[in-house]
Amino acid sequence: MTDHTLDWELPRVQRTAGSPAWVRNALLAITLVLVVFGLLSVYSASSFAAQQSGRPGNYVLLSQLARAAVGIVALIVAAFVDYRVYERLAWPILAVVAALLLVLILPGTTEIAPVRNGSRRWLELGPVTFQPSELAKVAVVVWTAALAVRKQEAFDRFRGGVLPFLLILGPVLVLIAAEPHLSATLITGGLLATVLFAAGMRIRHFLLLALPVVPALWWLVRSNSYQLARILAFLDPGKDTSGIGYQLQQAEIAIGSGGVTGAGYGESTQKLHYLPEAQNDFIYPIIAEEWGFVGAVAVLALFLVWTHLGLRIAQSAPDLFGRLIAIGLTAIVAIGAFGHIGVTLGLLPTTGVSLPFISAGGTGLVTALGITGVLLNVASRRRR
Repeated sequence: MTDHTLDWELPRVQRTAGSPAWVRNALLAITLVLVVFGLLSVYSASSFAAQQSGRPGNYVLLSQLARAAVGIVALIVAAFVDYRVYERLAWPILAVVAALLLVLILPGTTEIAPVRNGSRRWLELGPVTFQPSELAKVAVVVWTAALAVRKQEAFDRFRGGVLPFLLILGPVLVLIAAEPHLSATLITGGLLATVLFAAGMRIRHFLLLALPVVPALWWLVRSNSYQLARILAFLDPGKDTSGIGYQLQQAEIAIGSGGVTGAGYGESTQKLHYLPEAQNDFIYPIIAEEWGFVGAVAVLALFLVWTHLGLRIAQSAPDLFGRLIAIGLTAIVAIGAFGHIGVTLGLLPTTGVSLPFISAGGTGLVTALGITGVLLNVASRRRR
């Protein structure tokens, strides 16, 4: 008998409390602290570059403020919408996201899906510009969780329990890879694996999946010379510091020059055209330079606590679907945060991973705030 059956057949059973109120309050408080700190960091990292391009120093900040406002609305709405709705809408959500991903690679759509730095990752629909691969992460988590609830008894069998996930989500991963967007492909695949593992997928099935996935991943890297060069630079950081390894070298200089307490807010020198994407994919080194070791560790600690709270909400979720989406959505933020920090510290190959709640960018910020709202809703629900 599933949790859903209990909901309908035992309506008068005494309800048990969900997550404690302090868990919800702490998650919301940490999220708002990260957003405010992100606005400060974006302004510091982008003001000089904006002025050099002939724009006001607060140009990027004002854009990020507007995105944060939209994100707060998304958080509030998600916090009040019963998360069980997403289980019924899992297929439509995935279908819409797949259609958006398809538009990115179709010929004749470059007017709304322009090429930027050799990739087509953005859709420009009037005044709205967004990244479908960010939405795909959420869609994959929701759809996988919804189907996993119904496939519990079939998880012992590869054909009936695991293969359906691959047949549906495999093409979605291919669409992301075709942009090309290797980091988003890997993260989305990791989210799929995370939810399936939490749902009870067998270890032997993961080993079976690794057999075709590893060669396919290697082929994908080899077919993209830029990604291969980044991996080679990661393996030998000092080989090409003026070329593919330049960005990482400048990030390490920023982190090292921050010392214990930092150079002071707004006093970074690496943001003065030395470190590319300082307000986005490499904002953590600017934080470390201006706020020092203390500030860098504080940001890391905030994400660790945020992740812990998300997993605690998952643990006390009223049903399996709530538990799985809480784990998956928490993983989106956690993988993004620790992936970004790992890349900028040279612990992972250089790739485009923004820092949730902090990096400049609308899709990532709105998505992260919406995720927080869903977690708050899961935490507020009670088991009947």
